[in-house]
Amino acid sequence: IPDSVASISNTAFDYCESLTGIHVDANNPYYSSDDRGVLFDKDKTLLVRAPGAITGAYTIPDGVTAIDHRAFYACDQLTGVEIPDGVTDIAEFAFSRCTSLSSVNLPIGITYIDRYTFSGCHSLPSIEFPCGVAFIGERAFLSCHNLSKIYFTGDAPEFDGRTIFYD
Repeated sequence: IPDSVASISNTAFDYCESLTGIHVDANNPYYSSDDRGVLFDKDKTLLVRAPGAITGAYTIPDGVTAIDHRAFYACDQLTGVEIPDGVTDIAEFAFSRCTSLSSVNLPIGITYIDRYTFSGCHSLPSIEFPCGVAFIGERAFLSCHNLSKIYFTGDAPEFDGRTIFYD
């Protein structure tokens, strides 16, 4: 991505399953990327998009505070994700259709998990919600067929189980 690009749509890289990296010119004033080809805003507080062919586990760098809409959408070779404590918001569809995702570490301090965030994550066996989660959006875990254990550290947020797990 050259230094002249000022805006990238959330759906710009949808269905690019073979895309191995998104690389940004260092002089771009709006965007940046890391050594795995993951796209961020310039100051790396917002994770914008991972390449569709990202493989294995990925550790989101410290300093990120939010994961954008569709950031890992359909990254079906992603097996795990470590989310740092500074992240407070995960937008809708952020990990949707990550069919090989089997491990997610939700950080202390996360407060907002939007709708459909983990929908279609067929390999996810369990999830632990840390203390402080205030909102879990509708159908956040739709079609997570192997999700059999849910843990809450501290008080559970108010939500309707039929709504977030409805299949």
